Order: sequence, then C-alpha cells, then structure tokens
Amino acid sequence: MGEGAVSVLALDGDEPRYRMELEALVRGEAAYGLEFDVIRRRDQLLADHYRLETRHAERPVAVEEGWFRDVAVLSWGGEIERYPGDVAPILGCALMLRGLEFERGAERSVSVWLANSVHWEVTLKVERRERTEVPAGSFDAWRVRARPSFHAVAGALDRVIGLLLPPFVLHFDADSPHRLLRFAFPTGPFPWNPRALVEATEL
Repeated sequence: MGEGAVSVLALDGDEPRYRMELEALVRGEAAYGLEFDVIRRRDQLLADHYRLETRHAERPVAVEEGWFRDVAVLSWGGEIERYPGDVAPILGCALMLRGLEFERGAERSVSVWLANSVHWEVTLKVERRERTEVPAGSFDAWRVRARPSFHAVAGALDRVIGLLLPPFVLHFDADSPHRLLRFAFPTGPFPWNPRALVEATEL
C-alpha cells in the first residue's frame, strides 16, 4: 500500500514545455521524488530531462538522472546512436502517453528508458472505451493494454512472452487532457505473481 501525488505544470520557454512532478511513499518506507520535463513539438511530446530520487525512511538509496535531447549513447549492438524520438522513463509514461490517439483498436509502440542507455520497446493497444470506477470517482475511460515487445529479438519469443507475461493495463480519462486514472501491472514475470494497482484518489 502507498500514496502519492502527481502534478503537471506548464513551464515558460521558447516552445511549449511541461514538468511532471511525483511524490510517492510505498508501505510507509520507500519514498520516491520525480521531476520529468517534456517538450511539445507539433503534435508530439519529447522527453527532455528526468530525475528520480529514492529514499528508504530517511536514508538515500539512489538518484537517477537522464537527458534525452541532442545526445547519442551506446546502444544495442555496440553502436553509438540517438535515443528514439518516443523514448520515456517508465515513471514518466503517465505524461507521455497522453499523446496517444485514443481510438478503439489503435496501436503504437514507445521506447521505455530503464537505466543509463538501456531502453526497451513496449507495444500499446487501445482496447475499448468503458466506465471506470476509482477512488476519485466514476469516469468514461479508454482501456489501454501494454506489454514489452521481443519482436526485434525473435518473433517466436515475442509470442511466447505474450502468452506468459500478465498484461499491463492502463485507464485514461476519455475527456481532455487524458489523465491516467488506473494502472494495473504484475509485480513479477509469472502469472502467479500478485498484481499491483495504482489508482487516482483525487483529481
């Protein structure tokens, strides 16, 4: 069990820029503080800068920080390459995915940044529009299914993983600005691992 707060702020600058701030406390011990800046260019959101500080009680655990624009990093295969345009840190996806085209059956992929120069493709599918109940109220929402893609490694492996790995399911407010209402995801790679649930309690 845990609780937290997420806010999205518009920042001043030469181009539209937003900052997502997150503060969370899990099981009364693990604390997370995040700042994530994105830039809007035409109809696309682009990751700019990300910083996440983790603490256990009063003790620091880790600080992650990343810059994503106008840089190149060591990538798969030993090549020095730029990040994909759709790259986003995993805790920043709640903001980046607001740019989805919410239409039944729509599909796309995003590159989820995991650490340093490591990112992995995740496929998304808008399944349907449905009424969703969360502590913050009842909402008309889009249900989106997400899963890591292994298609670039091997098509057969991708199909097997798809059968074994429980789905990640997100619900977004169908009304603008497509706020994240619920995120249900497995806590481990096997069907018997318990599922975690993040829900909006206040909007």
